[in-house]
Amino acid sequence: MDGQYKPGWYIHPNLALIKIYQSGQSWVYRCYSSSGQKALSKERPLDQWTWALSEPSPEEY
Repeated sequence: MDGQYKPGWYIHPNLALIKIYQSGQSWVYRCYSSSGQKALSKERPLDQWTWALSEPSPEEY
């Protein structure tokens, strides 16, 4: 993706389903199961590479 970060569900080629959101003043992401029901990672800081490789998910979870 290009431009400003936007909260929501995204598909990443290596991380699979991720949720991007703001936590305090920082943008973060978490990896989720394919159903979107279970978090598979802790909050991680969102970086430009993760954002650049992410595509909006066709589904909302």
